[in-house]
Order: sequence, then C-alpha cells, then structure tokens
Amino acid sequence: MSIVRGRPGLALAGGLLCLALADAAPVQTLRLVNLSPLDTPNMLAMRRTLDAVFAEAGLGYTIQYLPPERALAAFMAGEFDGDPNRGPLFRQFFPDAIRVEPHLRTSWYFAVSGSPGVRPRSWADLQRYHIAFLRGLHGIDLMTRHVPRREMPSSQDACIRMALIRRVDLCIVSSPSADHWPGQETYGADAHAVVFEHLNIYLWMGPKQRAVADKLGRTMRAMADRGELQRLMGPYRAD
Repeated sequence: MSIVRGRPGLALAGGLLCLALADAAPVQTLRLVNLSPLDTPNMLAMRRTLDAVFAEAGLGYTIQYLPPERALAAFMAGEFDGDPNRGPLFRQFFPDAIRVEPHLRTSWYFAVSGSPGVRPRSWADLQRYHIAFLRGLHGIDLMTRHVPRREMPSSQDACIRMALIRRVDLCIVSSPSADHWPGQETYGADAHAVVFEHLNIYLWMGPKQRAVADKLGRTMRAMADRGELQRLMGPYRAD
C-alpha cells in the first residue's frame, strides 16, 4: 500500500480552490409564468414572498406575465417550469402539474349585481342565478360547472356592466383581499357586492420539477411554521 504525500501548502490551496468552485456553482433558475400583471400590490407581495422562498431553498427564478389562456398553454407546453397563481383544482386543466404546499395566497370571490337581493352564500348557491365571469379564469370556470346559465365576457368591465344592466343576475370577480373588489372605485356607487367564497392559491410546478417542488414545499412549510409566509403576504393570505 502506498501513500502519496503532498506539500501542505499545495493541499491547502487545492482545498480552497475546490471550495471556491463549489461556491461558484450556478444556481438553478426556474421560469415562472403568472396570469395577472406583476405590478399590483398583491403581486408585489407575492414576488417578495417568492424571493424569500427561492433564496432560502437555494434556487433562482424569473417570472413573466401572460394573459390566463396564454399562460396555461405556455405552461402545459413546457415553456415555463411553474405557475405561482393557480387554484386548488388546477390539476383538472393540467393533470401532471405538481401542487406545492402550503398555499401562497388567498383569493376572495365577490358577486357583483345591480340588485341588493342578489346575495349568494356559496358556490353551490350560484346554481339559481344567471352568472357571468371573465373568460379565462379557470378557477371560477371549474367552481361553476354546475351553474346552467353562464356568460364569459372578454373583459371584467363588460362583466360588471352586464350585471348592472341586469343582462345577468351577477358578475363574479376575484379579489386579493376580502374588503375590496376590482372595479369598486368605478362601479361601487351603482353596484351591490357581497363576498360569498374564498380559495387558496398555490405554486404549481411542471411534471419534470418533482425534486424542485419537494424542496420548495419543505422550505415553505418551515416558513409557514414560523409565521413568515403570513408576514410577507399580509392581508393577501388567510390561514
């Protein structure tokens, strides 16, 4: 048995070089797509939260806004690795997607109408109404499949106006908080709005990202246990 001995200085230098190379190893960067603009207050909070989650997990990410239908198609085609803004039943659209627990944020749902008597209490209660919601909002689409009369206009303004002129009984709008609904400044004087449900919103990863999803899930559970997810998301996340 032979032992190769090296000079201590060279050994130390070699060790430091290995450490430096390890430190310089590239961070894996994931590509995320988001179905709503990135500069709204709730999305800014979500991005700060994602910054903290990915940093703690030792990962990087980029995020790009695309409208809902394009975002879904691009994610399913493998152009993106994940989507941080989808509801609990998203797998019904993308069966191989991986849901990362716990949830990132919460979305509240308002029924906006032209009549104070229109006050649904749940998704199930919508069955007796003629409803409208913005085309491409897959979470609302899934939760209202039991409703026989549905309209899907191409803009949220059109949806609310349909309710105000009573072409439909109500327009469903989603909101990042329970105390304000999109369009309230414009239509609040004429509209009646009531919160009737909420859903938790999750980060979903593509089918090739199982290891990443597991790592992010462990990180997010640890952050939730110490209250950091709620602190970062503030009013946009309900436990």
